[in-house]
Amino acid sequence: MTNNEKVLFMEEIKKIVIGYLEEQRDINIDALQAYANPLQDDDPEVKRMRETEAIRLRDRVNELKRHIAVIKRMIPSV
Repeated sequence: MTNNEKVLFMEEIKKIVIGYLEEQRDINIDALQAYANPLQDDDPEVKRMRETEAIRLRDRVNELKRHIAVIKRMIPSV
């Protein structure tokens, strides 16, 4: 396998991995939107649980964004 073939192979793998990570990011962003509108429930425990889940989802979205950025920089583009 020549260097050019290796780079092309790495570029293809990069596209697949970034595509997967972007799909996961979008899924988490969609899930996070469900927490954007507060419930009318006055139960503080429910509110606390919803905020905890929203924090977890925001963290997951940020982590996925970081992974995508790293992969885009690590693997050369053709």
